[in-house]
Amino acid sequence: MDYGWIFSRKIRCSSEDKRQCLGLVGEVITLANKARDFGLMSLVDYMDQCPNYFLKKGLQLIVDGEKPQAVREVLELYILAGGYRGKDLLERCVILEGLMGIQNGLSPKRLTELLLSFFGEEGAQLYAAQFTDSSPGDMESFLRGLERANLSPDPTDGLNATMGRLNDEEIQHCLREVGTMDLAKVFKGFSPEIQLRVFNNLPQRGATFLREVIERMEAVIPADAAEAQERIAAILSDLKEREPPWMRD
Repeated sequence: MDYGWIFSRKIRCSSEDKRQCLGLVGEVITLANKARDFGLMSLVDYMDQCPNYFLKKGLQLIVDGEKPQAVREVLELYILAGGYRGKDLLERCVILEGLMGIQNGLSPKRLTELLLSFFGEEGAQLYAAQFTDSSPGDMESFLRGLERANLSPDPTDGLNATMGRLNDEEIQHCLREVGTMDLAKVFKGFSPEIQLRVFNNLPQRGATFLREVIERMEAVIPADAAEAQERIAAILSDLKEREPPWMRD
């Protein structure tokens, strides 16, 4: 992509559009952290359920083993052929450069700075204000709201029992492999204690992203919740097969 003056005019959009796109930066950084800890193939579970066609296409190219230059060329052609402007162009540039940073092993910190440069100084400041840890009181209030809503489509008693047996370090290990969308779908079925432990053991941006996904998510279809639960159970089973001490009988 030629990020020159012509591009700067095409990518202009409102402050509200930029604000909405900032969540995408948090999503990409979550993927970057996962890829750094577990390798590029750990992104497959997210790719399979990703609703964003452009992001899903880029992830597919990466996990299929395409070279970075080939991935960039394909994604740039998608952007150029679409003739995008404004928010649509901004979203796709964040995804393009985010995926390239992930594939090339750019540190999440440097990648964050790179992606925020698309938003200018005001956008970067807004990101810093929004994507930080909520205060304990705010998070507890959010969790109490979930408890009062009682919207769980399918109580996840098995997962509650399993998560309840893990210490904080073990929960962190599990959360690195569980897809955010799957976690959001079953989250309301967790007990209040498990919900709080999940949030407390996520990195600040991961916790903020999960909270945003839960708040935006429509009522979960029971079948979707059941499938998400099965995928998480499969991940836990795979972890048990590796036989770390905390998963042994």
